[in-house]
Amino acid sequence: MNRKARRRKVNIKYLGYLLIFLVLFISNIILYVSFFKYAVTHDVFHISFEVINNLLTMVSAIIIFGFISTRLPQFRNLGDSSIYEIGYLIIIGIFSILISYFNQSTNSATFFMPFLNMFKVLSVMLILMLIATKTRFFKNIMHKKFTKVDLFFTFVIFAILGCIASMYTIPVKNSFANVRNLIILIGGLFGGPFVGIPAGIVSGGFRFVEGGVTALPCSLATVIAGFVGSAIYILNNKKFLNGKFSVLLMFLYVGFEMALIVWLTPPNISITYISDIYPLMLFGSVLGMILFVMIFREVKSDTGLSYEEFRIRELENTLDEFDDEIEKLKEDVELLKEKNDLE
Repeated sequence: MNRKARRRKVNIKYLGYLLIFLVLFISNIILYVSFFKYAVTHDVFHISFEVINNLLTMVSAIIIFGFISTRLPQFRNLGDSSIYEIGYLIIIGIFSILISYFNQSTNSATFFMPFLNMFKVLSVMLILMLIATKTRFFKNIMHKKFTKVDLFFTFVIFAILGCIASMYTIPVKNSFANVRNLIILIGGLFGGPFVGIPAGIVSGGFRFVEGGVTALPCSLATVIAGFVGSAIYILNNKKFLNGKFSVLLMFLYVGFEMALIVWLTPPNISITYISDIYPLMLFGSVLGMILFVMIFREVKSDTGLSYEEFRIRELENTLDEFDDEIEKLKEDVELLKEKNDLE
C-alpha cells in the first residue's frame, strides 16, 4: 500500500470516529438543553435546603473517606499493620453510621431501590453473557478464527439476549428502564455487522411489537445501536473498542436514545418520561459496559493455549500495535515534510 493510500485510510478511519461521536455528542447536548428548559418551566430547581445539605454531606463524606483510605496503606511501611487495620474498621463503621443516618433523614430507600433493581437486572444479563463467552462461537470470534456458522450463532445469542433485556425491565412510575441497547451495542462492537446489525433488527422489531407510546424511538434506537457498534468495529480494524472509549460511547448512546424519545413522542410525554428512566438507563448501561470490558479481557486472556503459543500470540499483538504506531509516525513525518515544502 503506497503512502497516499495509507494516509487516505487513516483519514477515513478518524473521520468515521469523529462523525459518530460528534452526532452522539450533539444529541446529548440537545437532550440536556431540553432538560434545562423543562426544569425552568416546571420549577424543578426548587429543592429544600435540608435535601441539599444532606446530599452535600454525603458527597463530602465519600470524598474524605476515599482520600483517607488511599493514605492508609502507607501505615504498612511503618511496620505496624494494626494501625492500618484499625483505621479501615473505623472508616467502615463511621461510613455505615452515616449511610444509616442519610437513609433515615432523606427517605432515600425510595431513591436507591430502582438502582438496586437495575443492578439486579444487569447482573442477570451479564451472567447470561458470561455463559455465552464460554461457547465455541464466542471464542472463535474473539480469536479471529470464526466461520459463518460462528457468526450466525453469535447473532442468535445476542438477539435472544436483546429480546430478554427488552422484557426484563425496571418500572419507574409510568416508565420502564432496561439495558437492551447495551447488549446490541456490545454485539456490534464484538462481532461486527454480521452480528450487531441483525441482532439490532430482531431486538428492535421485538420492542416495536411490544407496543407503547415509545415503541418507535426505542426500537429505532436499538436498530441504530447495531449499526453504530458494527461501524466502529470496522473502523477499529475488527477489534473491540478500547475500554474507556467503549464506556464513553455507551454514555453518549444512552443520551442519544433519550433524545430520540424526546423527538419522536408528544411533548407532554417526552421529558417527564425520560426524566424517570434516564438516570437508571445511564447507570445500568455504563456500569454494564465497564463490567463487560472486564469480562472480555478476562476471557480473552484465558485462551487455553500453551505458554509458547500464548507468547507468540502476545508478541503478534504487540507487533500489530507497533505497526500502528509506525504508520502514525510515517503520517506525521509526511505532514512535516509537506509543511516544510510549503514554507
